[in-house]
Amino acid sequence: MNDQDDRDPVLWYRLMVLAILIVSGTLAIGVLYPSPVSSPSVSMLAWISIPSWITLQTLILITPGFLAAWLLRSRLPRFCIGIGFGLMIVVPAGMLLDAIAFRWVSDRFFSAKILRVATDLRDSLLAHAQWKSVAPTLIWCTGFALIAIGVCCVSKPIARFCIRHRTVAKWGVSITGVLVCLFSFPAILDWQATATRMRANSTRHPWVVFRIINPNNVAATNTHPRFAPVSFVIPQSDIEYRKVQQRVAGLDWDALDSRDVPFPDVVVVVLESFRHEMVDAEVMPNLSLLANDGIHCRNHFSGANASNFGMFSIVNGLEAIWFEEPVRFSPLMNRLFRQAGYELGLFASHDDWRLFAMDVFLNEQQFDVFQCEPKGWSEVDKRTISRAAAFLNRSDLADDHSPSPRLAVVYLYTTHADYRCDPADAVFHPAADDSFPIPYRPEQRDAVWNRYKNCARTVDRLIRPLLDRNRVVIVTGDHGEAFLEDGTCGHGTKLSRYQTMTPAIVYAPGITPQQIDQPTMHADLLPTLTALVDLPMSDRSVFDGSAFASKRELSKSDLNERVFMVRDYLSDEALLVGPPNTTMASEQILGIGCRVSLGENRVRITTAISDSGDKWTDLPGSLRQSNKKINSQILQEWLKKRFDRG
Repeated sequence: MNDQDDRDPVLWYRLMVLAILIVSGTLAIGVLYPSPVSSPSVSMLAWISIPSWITLQTLILITPGFLAAWLLRSRLPRFCIGIGFGLMIVVPAGMLLDAIAFRWVSDRFFSAKILRVATDLRDSLLAHAQWKSVAPTLIWCTGFALIAIGVCCVSKPIARFCIRHRTVAKWGVSITGVLVCLFSFPAILDWQATATRMRANSTRHPWVVFRIINPNNVAATNTHPRFAPVSFVIPQSDIEYRKVQQRVAGLDWDALDSRDVPFPDVVVVVLESFRHEMVDAEVMPNLSLLANDGIHCRNHFSGANASNFGMFSIVNGLEAIWFEEPVRFSPLMNRLFRQAGYELGLFASHDDWRLFAMDVFLNEQQFDVFQCEPKGWSEVDKRTISRAAAFLNRSDLADDHSPSPRLAVVYLYTTHADYRCDPADAVFHPAADDSFPIPYRPEQRDAVWNRYKNCARTVDRLIRPLLDRNRVVIVTGDHGEAFLEDGTCGHGTKLSRYQTMTPAIVYAPGITPQQIDQPTMHADLLPTLTALVDLPMSDRSVFDGSAFASKRELSKSDLNERVFMVRDYLSDEALLVGPPNTTMASEQILGIGCRVSLGENRVRITTAISDSGDKWTDLPGSLRQSNKKINSQILQEWLKKRFDRG
């Protein structure tokens, strides 16, 4: 009996010590872990009340674990502390893991995106991981594990100290508890504003992390009817028809035989992680001149927010939803231009196509010349461009040889993180040095942006030999790049404007210079290219994209009212873009989120997507009276264009 009496106070105080240390640790994670959101300046009262409010949230969350351990103290005294510690440590561990996941992919730790990262995409992402990016995460996780072990070890001696000084311990805990409740009170009084702030900085607040507070703007039941879910079944026969159409697509042989004008050379330059702001005379003067002389698509979307889907759309003229289908093994661009007698070359500062399932359409069998190197930024880009220029200039042919037309695809890596430029191009300051972390903090954003602009200048200088005005030239990016505008660094994580949009510049001899402000996409580039070189297609309806330019005239009519789809890399989500009058750009709504599965013959609209890639669960007041049938109309328009055989 005496042993039990002696043990109970130790257990009680030890649980109390563990609870206090766990609350302190959770508060430290919430306040100290770098956030992608800049914290606004606040008053002294708010500065004190924020940690108090986080502390109160944590106390409420660990209470069930604390009580469970206390109730089991008599039956399982040996395991009481382990049970209590195990249940309570979930709170700071969940906070840390969620903060890490949110900083990397802008989604919660327990989400479909993280599951896909940990399974299907693990190898490809690890291959591109840099130590300076991984190290901070490893340090945080290792530090957390060591501190957790230390907390468990020191809790017993601290508990015995508290028993010897019970009065001091009780008064200290009581005063701290009163202060926490007192300074948390303003947050409860203005609950609506508090909930908004919690969602805006969601990794800081335990109630948002553990979904007691919905991390979205409002409850899902309040979704505006304009974006209520709409689902359609795609007839299997229509999908199979499109697959057959893709496999048999080719040129009109009679028209090809009667042609007496030689085909021009073509170069397609693809820049990694390329933002449209770089097409500027101060940043990229050579590319800016080409844009002034040709067609500049200023509202252009990649096929997705990642390289594999973006490249697929470029070489097939198709939306990336067809990526898993048979056409991937016989890309339309290669097939059509080879039928026209072109020699094809791929020159790339990149060679790990297999990791991203691109090796089936970017390989030695698909190109007559296939020269790729491991990624190496500008040094490798220089060699890549030199090889492409030699191929296009026919340095490998004798003078008396009648050359066939040539098409070169040039894939350059310099504009990929970590944005390395040649020293002579470092003109924008202040610029981050080589040690900048990824992800970086909001206060580092401007310096990283300048670093990116400097590397774009390097690329612009290097590609000048490829921008020959006697060729058909396309310059675009494989996708965009986020610099914390959507809360993330890089690409492949969100269907935001910054990750999905990239410039497209198209030039051909004799073309009328124009700017296109209507939404265009990567799937438009191949049909446009075939129109510019006058390839006699047997069936142009095989493309998902539209030819927005030819040497004779510029056609914008098909761009005004169409709808197209952009795919996400980390999930099965996609984005429906257009028409312009339904995307509501003035309201910062980029498009409509959807899920499409050709395997399940189904496409389903979910909700509106903002410029930053976030889901709208409520809309501005100006849109309250919008037509409830608009979702169905948009989806039916897309289905009609893609699968209507008429």
